[in-house]
Amino acid sequence: MIVAGCDVWKGQWVVVVLEDGKFSRGFIAPAFADALANLEDASVIGVDIPIGLPETGIRRECDVLAREFVGVRRNSVFFTPSAELLACESAAEANKLALRLGIKGVSAQTFALKKQIFAVQPFAESDERIFEVHPEVSFRAAYGEDLVWPKNSWNGQMLRQGILRGLGVKIPQIDSSFGNAEPADVLDAAIVAWSAERISVSAAKSLTSLKMRISSIRF
Repeated sequence: MIVAGCDVWKGQWVVVVLEDGKFSRGFIAPAFADALANLEDASVIGVDIPIGLPETGIRRECDVLAREFVGVRRNSVFFTPSAELLACESAAEANKLALRLGIKGVSAQTFALKKQIFAVQPFAESDERIFEVHPEVSFRAAYGEDLVWPKNSWNGQMLRQGILRGLGVKIPQIDSSFGNAEPADVLDAAIVAWSAERISVSAAKSLTSLKMRISSIRF
């Protein structure tokens, strides 16, 4: 059984592929379409990007539940902006619109994911292999308690590597296919792949109804 986890890194995609629960290969794709073209053999593809945008001024239930679930790491889960806000030319423009509408604005970091969010959406609507997965939710589920250390800290990365090893997912220390990808993004892609495997065998849980593939975070 082959599954994959995809995480955004500097406008590109870091992808980890598992076969029967073990690391098989990894690669970097410049666009989500390129990642999919290299994953024709995958039964489930997990992506760390929102799938399904809320109505303007409304928060997705899965984002609210995810923030509650990860506890001390709640700030790692951002609230998904509406299509109306993302349609703006910049985060500043989106926040001016939000102010006029009397709703919460959007951070520059979140707005920067606009291209990837819009790129994934049409594929997710037509390809039933694609599921939304949030790495910190998956790490929290696998660990069984709050992750005290943030993912970009030394302790945080060592903790997350240990969690993956405990799950049988051992990432090579050196793998040229990952190029200059940040360690945290490779680890995130790996845990997303772990959740993808759980989805493939109907062992995954969901923040919101399991019947909803859109606007539902699996772990």
